[in-house]
Amino acid sequence: MTNYIAALVDELYRLGVREVVISPGSRSTPLAILFCEHEFEVFVNIDERSAGFFALGIAKEKERPVVLVCTSGSAVVHYFPAIVEANYAKVPLIILTADRPHELRQVGAPQTIDQVKIYHGYVKYYEELALPEETDSMYRYVRTVMQKAYVSSVSGEYGVSHINIPLRDPLVPDFGILDFSLGRLEYPFQWTKNDSQLTMNDAVFRDKRGIIICGGDAYANYHREVLALAERLKTPVLADPISNFRNYGHDQIIDSYDAFLKNDEIKKELKPEFIIHFGQVPVSKRLQQFIAIHRDVLYFQVSRTFQYRNPSLSINRLIVASPGDFARSVHVQNDNDEYLSRWWHYQKIMRRRLNLAVNEASLFEGKLVQRLQDMLPEGSRLVVANSMAIRDVDYFWETRRQNIKILCNRGANGIDGVVSTALGISTCQQPTVLLTGDLAFYHDLNGLLVGKTHRLNLVIVVLNNNGGGIFQYLPQSKSKYFKFLFMTPHGMDFAGLQALYDVTYFEPGDYDAFERDFQTALTLEGIKVVNIIIDAELSKSLHDIYTCLN
Repeated sequence: MTNYIAALVDELYRLGVREVVISPGSRSTPLAILFCEHEFEVFVNIDERSAGFFALGIAKEKERPVVLVCTSGSAVVHYFPAIVEANYAKVPLIILTADRPHELRQVGAPQTIDQVKIYHGYVKYYEELALPEETDSMYRYVRTVMQKAYVSSVSGEYGVSHINIPLRDPLVPDFGILDFSLGRLEYPFQWTKNDSQLTMNDAVFRDKRGIIICGGDAYANYHREVLALAERLKTPVLADPISNFRNYGHDQIIDSYDAFLKNDEIKKELKPEFIIHFGQVPVSKRLQQFIAIHRDVLYFQVSRTFQYRNPSLSINRLIVASPGDFARSVHVQNDNDEYLSRWWHYQKIMRRRLNLAVNEASLFEGKLVQRLQDMLPEGSRLVVANSMAIRDVDYFWETRRQNIKILCNRGANGIDGVVSTALGISTCQQPTVLLTGDLAFYHDLNGLLVGKTHRLNLVIVVLNNNGGGIFQYLPQSKSKYFKFLFMTPHGMDFAGLQALYDVTYFEPGDYDAFERDFQTALTLEGIKVVNIIIDAELSKSLHDIYTCLN
């Protein structure tokens, strides 16, 4: 517990907090002691209601966040009047409420109330911390939460952040192991929301190797500005399929990174000195792992609004600005041809391998994705389901000049609602295709009714491996309950949809039939289902062979 709380305390100081108001109590002991052990100015006020307004006064005068600390139970409630005032007056406060651990809640333990979201409606940001663990990942986690709490309190209109902190006995810190530095990133976390500050970026990029990551962004209108930035910095652009950067056919776009970043030696060789990240978290898990092992580099997240997309716990520069404005603000010209050529070397190797797989494989999703890319008309919308479908598009959709917009529900990353989403997109009157697995399709079959009712046009390509094929790639595949609990074969015959929802149904048995059926489906009115039966075991073996470089 000691260094977990020490990391929390230290990060608040690094962010700029200097004043702490403490209401005495037992459960908050480690917080109170470690704030005193650090360099903060600490005030003690035995009346929580008064303490809240006292902190409010300091924050008004200093024009920066002040931390309030209290124990569990009714003490938490006494802060409420000051929090209400801070909310309406737009004063920055960070409330740290100690709490009983989960096993002591709802069992009659003393000084225990429901503190979860207790200030709901009056705070800008809330999070309940995980129980303390003395591990590097948890030190970084708790620092990340403090970053979110701090920035939330001062971004846009000022306001209140509330962090609820469950703590187990013993509560007194162990000074024999105390170290405030654990979990610190190489570069202290900074953020900016002022466009005038963007001109300061040139120096940090000059003569450094870097990468640009482009994740999905439904409203992206900055593709050309980012590509121009990449040209100036001589950086590879790692383009997620739903970023739609791959449409531009630019020489610096890398699309096969998920395959070659599996190799540990390549990951070391390609280590950057800075990362610039636009858009959402990428689909690729290997790219996330690549980021996570290089936490000692400058990592810029650029977003129009304060959105903290940081599962790798690595971001140390948060830029709240228009991505296009940020890209235009960096004027430095770098000479990193050698670093860029290394990325291109592995890209070419993997692209040759992926194309070879497509030429040799039988009813393999990779080949289907590539043929789909060849056949989609200009101006099409391709809606992709989560799970394996979006991963196959990530692997096999290559960079080329074309006007095909790829969309995917990557907000919560669930499989639900994909048919209805695609039908909503189809109202654009452009050719619209849904690429989905069988379980995601089954999950939203009732969505077909709205297509029938409103006479919408949609082609649905179902990659049907008869269950949860993605679990073959996960540790669950080793379980004796794998088939029963995870693969869950259903044996459904989707041909029955013809009568139920008035769809046109195809079930091609080879690639030539798929091409014929798909081209025919594009010419027909209404909903068309192209159901492709996939051998799950063969598919798994082909993925293993062709989507990695060792």
